[in-house]
Amino acid sequence: WAVQLPGFLSMSKSAAGGTAGGLTMPLLLRAVITSVIVFALAMNPPLPWLTSRWPAWAVYPTLAAAGLCSLVFFLQKRLHHSEAEGGKAADDESRPAAFVSFQRQWMLVYLITMLADWLQGTHMYTLYSSYNQPVGLLFGIGFTSSAVFCTFLGLLVDKYGRRNGCILFCVLELIINSLEHWDSFWPLAAGRVLGGMSTSLLFTSFESWMVSEHRRRGFKEEWIAETFAFAQMGNGFMAVLAGIISQVSSDYLGDIGPFQVAIALTALALSLVSFWPENYGG
Repeated sequence: WAVQLPGFLSMSKSAAGGTAGGLTMPLLLRAVITSVIVFALAMNPPLPWLTSRWPAWAVYPTLAAAGLCSLVFFLQKRLHHSEAEGGKAADDESRPAAFVSFQRQWMLVYLITMLADWLQGTHMYTLYSSYNQPVGLLFGIGFTSSAVFCTFLGLLVDKYGRRNGCILFCVLELIINSLEHWDSFWPLAAGRVLGGMSTSLLFTSFESWMVSEHRRRGFKEEWIAETFAFAQMGNGFMAVLAGIISQVSSDYLGDIGPFQVAIALTALALSLVSFWPENYGG
């Protein structure tokens, strides 16, 4: 959570609410009261089962960090940055509804896929260890596969379609997470080979589709940076959320739990990507 604080403080200047130059006293007072309540709950959780299921050293810092992030977000949303001084126009240009809709459409799929990807990394080591499989060898296969496929998959995605690349990623992830249920070396090794392919697709297809579609629809070039900024900040939150979800799912379903949740998320992403228009590279 602490890693996300700089992102909150440096978000877009178009934050809603607040008054020019700072916060009004009622808003500041509400922020202080809210933070006091949240921190009080963090120190004395109203749900005893939290500390009965997980260690207190993990529960208390998590709740306290969540309260701190909530406070920072509350304050940030009410800050208003004005550059009207010296005849400079404020950079508060409103975004057209078409762009906002496009941005949300892509962000939803991107964050779902990133959450599914983060979930797979949390318990992979413990899962392979419980299978008594050579963990180091399996990890080495995955990294080698990624190093090989990343050299040319981007070119194929440009040629045969970025949306097709996104769909292929989702299909591969469904296969990979299904193979993780096999307590056998060769299915797991096959999954690591496919995992190298899917990793290369994850970091080429989705972003290149967004940039190409953004330009095709005639949106301003500088707005691409805004979308990437939100995506990167959201990716950090997905990493934090993945840790929580994976812990809960493994408590109830075992080490395979996070992979099963990833299957559901990937299937959801696949259904959403299917509605995207196709675009190609030069």
